[in-house]
Amino acid sequence: MYKTLDTMTGNKTMAEVAQIPKILIYEEFDGHPIYRKGYKDFLLGLKTVEEIMGTSALQWFITMILTKFLNRNLSDSYYAGSAELGIHLSHGNNQSVGIAIYRSGQIKIGLNSINYSSVPPAVFIEVDIKADDSDFFLSESDYFQKKTEKLLRFGVERVIWVTSSTQRVMIADNLEKWVIQTWNQDFELIDGLTVNLWNLLRENGFEG
Repeated sequence: MYKTLDTMTGNKTMAEVAQIPKILIYEEFDGHPIYRKGYKDFLLGLKTVEEIMGTSALQWFITMILTKFLNRNLSDSYYAGSAELGIHLSHGNNQSVGIAIYRSGQIKIGLNSINYSSVPPAVFIEVDIKADDSDFFLSESDYFQKKTEKLLRFGVERVIWVTSSTQRVMIADNLEKWVIQTWNQDFELIDGLTVNLWNLLRENGFEG
């Protein structure tokens, strides 16, 4: 259940909303802007836009090694990239993807491909939650559950969340059964390609 319209705004005044730069809108969910984590610090003058847009070193490291692993081990039948790809699901629903895997021929790119993609990737991978869930969702868990459901209904075949705070991986292939496991357990990325995130981290210099 979503928060009411009054609590969705977080008691922000129109003046406060007006001074939030559009670049701090991370996604659009049912017509409502979902801001990046830290945007409230911007309103308080505690952080700059540049500080909010950046990621932690750990978040960057996990995203980087997973993308590197995919590009080394996937065949030419796939494309994998990490650049916060924008996905247009429907009117008022635009989601951000940390790492997207497409099968060759699944998506067509040309000089006119300047808008969000309306083609669901085969696999969605997100490392940590970059959105501030406090204005629209009941909790962080509520946010990733509802986003996962939307992505699966859109046609994404596999949704994978990696969280650094709990060292967990959540894998969802359908709306009925989701698997949550630790970093040191193997899991499938796509079509039989498996990875052990903990081992992959250590192989790349992780000191945790």
